[in-house]
Amino acid sequence: MSEQPQGKLTVESMFRAYDIRGIFNENLTPEVVSKIGIVYGNFLGCKGRVCVGKDVRTSSDIVENAFISGLASTGVDVELTGLVPIPTANFTIWQGKYDGGAYITASHNPPSYNGVRFRHPDGSGFTEENEEIKKLFLKGEVKRSAWDKPGKIRMLDTKEVVRNYCEYLVSKLKLEKKLKVVADPGNGAASVVISHLFSMLDTPAVLVNYNIDGRFPGRGPNPTLSTLGETSKIVKSIGADFGVGYDGDSDRGIFIDDKGRAISSEKIGVILARDVLTRHKGANIVANAPCSMIIEEEINKIGGKVIRTRVGDVYVTKEIKKHNAKLGIEISAHLFLPEFYIFDDPIAATLRLAEILSKSPKKLSELVDEIPEYPMLEKSLHSPDEIKFQVMDDLKERFKKEGYKMDLIDGVKVIFDDGWVMLRPSNTEPVIRLFVEAKNKERLNELAKKFEGEFNKSNENMKKKM
Repeated sequence: MSEQPQGKLTVESMFRAYDIRGIFNENLTPEVVSKIGIVYGNFLGCKGRVCVGKDVRTSSDIVENAFISGLASTGVDVELTGLVPIPTANFTIWQGKYDGGAYITASHNPPSYNGVRFRHPDGSGFTEENEEIKKLFLKGEVKRSAWDKPGKIRMLDTKEVVRNYCEYLVSKLKLEKKLKVVADPGNGAASVVISHLFSMLDTPAVLVNYNIDGRFPGRGPNPTLSTLGETSKIVKSIGADFGVGYDGDSDRGIFIDDKGRAISSEKIGVILARDVLTRHKGANIVANAPCSMIIEEEINKIGGKVIRTRVGDVYVTKEIKKHNAKLGIEISAHLFLPEFYIFDDPIAATLRLAEILSKSPKKLSELVDEIPEYPMLEKSLHSPDEIKFQVMDDLKERFKKEGYKMDLIDGVKVIFDDGWVMLRPSNTEPVIRLFVEAKNKERLNELAKKFEGEFNKSNENMKKKM
């Protein structure tokens, strides 16, 4: 699932539910970024120590410099990791007992984008705090330090940052046999750590799109079923145990089995859950609302309890903390292993999967094929930003009158015995997303047709009231 900001480029439109993201030198200018740094310093009370990392984008050096200049001007001390994956930066923030953190990235957006993601001292991302920062930015009333008391700016040793992260991960794992792995960083930040990690585990990885390039010439920054074709071919040609492709800042990973098939996040999640539940009987597992119903079916079988939450890696983290969960699964390929730490890390998930396979007599394809799969679709339905939330309210009211069983944790999810339908407004585009899953193709098509019709009815009603 990918959401690309579209429409009119304004400064205000950059502030999203999870981060700040815009097009460099259009709405995301150095002046704006510096102000964002000043506002973040004010949010922290103009004191403390903050760790800042960055991804590989061509504008990341400039955005980082502008951000930290604004931040340090408020009296906050800043320490820089340099270019590392976002999980590595999050790990450094957590281990270093910082008062907060930030990471310069636009995740899987096109190369022209960049932005800022804020972090808590435990390395997890902001939720409601992003709205507070937006209000401070738009209000424009900020404090700065006295001329002789600005924050200090210090560069950490990036090699040491990477080494500490890698050594921590390796200390948590034990591979019982060598594997063949194909890793595709997509010219992004995972290139900094992935080869080193597998070498430490005595399982050298075959690397694809490994050279760092902020233009992402290999396959683009967004790993999908269609963009990982080269990686899939290599997995099959060398007889690899599995492959993995990461996004630009390395917080999402798509896995490929030994047959060259891209595997859904839910199936990888079930395989990880089976492992976790051997150590934590009856543990809570968090999954976001659009994840397949195989999550409940398979995890309930082995004594786990599934807790659903809204779309967004930051919301999964929040529920993991609240329920002391031992695994988190996002449909968009964010994976959380709280046995390591609270934030999402597909690199840690890659190593855990390698450990599982090293102990299993079965191939990944066999483990995958043991898990059922139901037909599922996702479709974007156009709805102007001015009315899309009113459309959602109208849908909820009509569905309530019709007596549907509903889950309102994220948009509206209508649940049937043999499937479900979910409609949720995009955070970044003038669309409402339709998700449908059913036990068979005929039922899927029936539900999709019916509820797209329900959307059209509400959308037209709201347009008439504009």
